[in-house]
Order: sequence, then C-alpha cells, then structure tokens
Amino acid sequence: MTTLSSRLRPGSRFILAAAGTLTAAGLALAFATPAAAQMTGGERIYFEKGQCNQCHGKAGNGVGDDPRENGANFRESGLDKETMVMIISCGVPGTNMPYFDKFSYTDDRCYGMTSEDAGTDKPQQPISTFLAKRDIDAVADYILETFVGKGPATPEELAPSAAPAAPPEPEH
Repeated sequence: MTTLSSRLRPGSRFILAAAGTLTAAGLALAFATPAAAQMTGGERIYFEKGQCNQCHGKAGNGVGDDPRENGANFRESGLDKETMVMIISCGVPGTNMPYFDKFSYTDDRCYGMTSEDAGTDKPQQPISTFLAKRDIDAVADYILETFVGKGPATPEELAPSAAPAAPPEPEH
C-alpha cells in the first residue's frame, strides 16, 4: 500500500508535519478560548486590545482584574457616548486613566489642552496600544450597552471564568 508520506519528496514530509502541528495548535487555541471567537468588536477591544478590564474589571465595576489596579465603576456612571469617547480618547488628566488616541494633546482636542498645557498632569500613554477612532467608538458602545446603568455586578458576573474546555484528541 502506498501512503501519502511515502510519495512525498523528503522536504515535503517536514512541511506536512509542520502543517499538522500548526493545525493542532490552532485547534487547541480555538478550544482553549471559546469565548474569544464569540466576542463582539467592542468586547474584544475592552478585553484584549485596550485591556480595559485590567483596571475597570470584567464586570465593569471598577475592581480591576489586575489586583493592583482600580478604575471608574461604569455601572455607577451616567456618562453619555460623547463624554465616554472623550475620556477613552484623551484619558483623564491627573489620574491613571491613559489616553488611547495617539494624536491626543498634539493640539487642543482634549479638554482644550495641548501637551504643554497639561504639563505633568498629562495622562500616560496606554500600556497596550493606541486605538483607532472606530475602535474607540466600538469600545464606548460596548461599555454603554453592557455596564452603564446596569446596577451592581451580579455574583455570576463576578465569578471567575469557567475553565477552558480541553482540546479534542487528534485523530490518527
């Protein structure tokens, strides 16, 4: 019986083995983080790109997932979208809230201040990455729809995430 492996050139066997390994790794990742595939754009930015949960918590209650950090409690917020976008874009001078618009403080778009005007109160750059305008709008929408006005976080919202599902055994 001729197998696919015996008909391949010697170098092709390595490529086939590498492709199989990458496929298995991809499947393991897909099964290890099932929620990631189900996230909305704004949710993905909140948890991954902007890492907002590090300070504001996965439940948006201001208790950061990083135990060293605490941020504003979105659940008690009365902010509208325009103000939320301004805060995400420009940060909050004199606090730990960073700015996510890379052009903030290059002109007076942020609270009417330039970098020079803000001085030592100028917010820090994000630890993660700057966000595009569409990403800032998406995460603001996510925060407003998911947390603002929702009252205290429920025990289910505060519970640790379920353990990831084990990846399926590869078929031979």
